[in-house]
Amino acid sequence: MVRRYLPGAAMSAEQARDYLAGQAVLDEHALDAWHGFAVQHLADDRVIGDVGVWLASDRPGAGDVGFQFHPGYHGQGYAYEAMRLFLTYVFDSLGLSQVTAGCETANSSSWGLMERLGMRRLGETGQSLRYGLTREQWAASAD
Repeated sequence: MVRRYLPGAAMSAEQARDYLAGQAVLDEHALDAWHGFAVQHLADDRVIGDVGVWLASDRPGAGDVGFQFHPGYHGQGYAYEAMRLFLTYVFDSLGLSQVTAGCETANSSSWGLMERLGMRRLGETGQSLRYGLTREQWAASAD
């Protein structure tokens, strides 16, 4: 189940097309907006997930990143590869100085991915974990 730990229902194919069409024309620096990107598996010619960042007007220079992938593609490194490229984009192209992310404590795949990406646990509240990563920490991990 793709959205096991996420609120809301999965989009239909038509909703996903409309959503991606809207994302394609969104100013990449628009605040108080989610900036989502589809992840396509070229060999299978299908979208297998997405990555994105929320840019909030009350957190200049920061963003909250997220990701979700089809279960059939879990454990194969696709999310890690996509997020490594995406973090390079948010730090280098968008110029963010830090990112955060969260997940449920039961979602060991998500928090494990965040830790493999070099994100550091910021705290735990009830059933949720928060992680963070600065541009400097990201640059040091790329060396």
